[in-house]
Amino acid sequence: MNNHTLRESFEALGISDLVLTPGASFRYLSGLSLHASERLTLLFVNIDGEKSALLPALEAESAKSADFLHLETYRDEEGPLRALQALTQKMGFSSETILGYEAQMIRMFEYQALAGFAGKSFLAADDVLASIRLIKGEDELEKIRRAAQIVDGALVRSLPLFKSGMTELEVAAELEYQMRKLGSEGTPFATIACAGPRGALPHGGPSMSVIKRGDLVVLDYGAMIDGYAADTTRTVSFGVPSEEALSVYEVVKKAQAAAVQIVRPGITAQEVDRAAREVIRGAGLGVYFTHRTGHGLGLDVHEFPSVMEGNELILRPGMVFTVEPGVYLSGKFGVRIEDDVCVTETGVEVLTQFTRELCVID
Repeated sequence: MNNHTLRESFEALGISDLVLTPGASFRYLSGLSLHASERLTLLFVNIDGEKSALLPALEAESAKSADFLHLETYRDEEGPLRALQALTQKMGFSSETILGYEAQMIRMFEYQALAGFAGKSFLAADDVLASIRLIKGEDELEKIRRAAQIVDGALVRSLPLFKSGMTELEVAAELEYQMRKLGSEGTPFATIACAGPRGALPHGGPSMSVIKRGDLVVLDYGAMIDGYAADTTRTVSFGVPSEEALSVYEVVKKAQAAAVQIVRPGITAQEVDRAAREVIRGAGLGVYFTHRTGHGLGLDVHEFPSVMEGNELILRPGMVFTVEPGVYLSGKFGVRIEDDVCVTETGVEVLTQFTRELCVID
């Protein structure tokens, strides 16, 4: 964490302290991987980058690895409020304290506890956190690269095991099993394996639907290394696909390649989106491309930058995001191809390398 950048961000927003609940930003700033639960768990970061925390007593051992200025713990039977009051007193909070918080993460019971002990003024600081995490360091990039190698390897291992007659759930389970065997610590989101008409659901989950010969199957899945995610999509065909499916697949493949090829420092995020969308619109399929072209990737599988129209953020080296155009024909099939890319000093590094050619499973 760059304390100079942190101070500038705090001053620009008008806050003196930041409060975080468990999640990616909590982990990024503390080094602790804790899960949101019914137990109040809070991380405070002041303008000098000093960290304090309120933790359940059962997490005290984990806290030994963190460098906290102040730490208060509490046991289940006593509850967190006494410890929270003691902590905020140590940090010098008053009714004049203005706390920045992560609006997309904080829950009502956490907000209410803070309002009772840590001042009455709160400001959303999501943009501050996004800017701090936006540029990935080399250690972060290496973890994402390793996760990307796992998602590639899992599909290589799984494809020979796929066959018509399997359910979507069986296909998803095989991918997840192979990722575990290759070293993934889990999945950053629920694996998608949607066949035939269900492939037209961009975020459809796997079901007990049986995959038939001729079905296109959208496989969207991810791996994690030390909390950092890779996220990839490939569309495969179980048996020979229709001419229409082949035609749409080629359009999406060209759109994805056009977007990847344009990535470099100095262009805007929306220009990447436009490169993909221009190809799909040119084929008369623009209305069937219903989402942004990509999203940032890191400790969260969806973080900044959003690769979409209207985002004039200028790309810089160290930014990592997905490029994943898709076409979804309701009642027929869907096609999506997704790679993870990193902006370099001179262009782009494509982190996921599995072929973009259509794989046909006998």
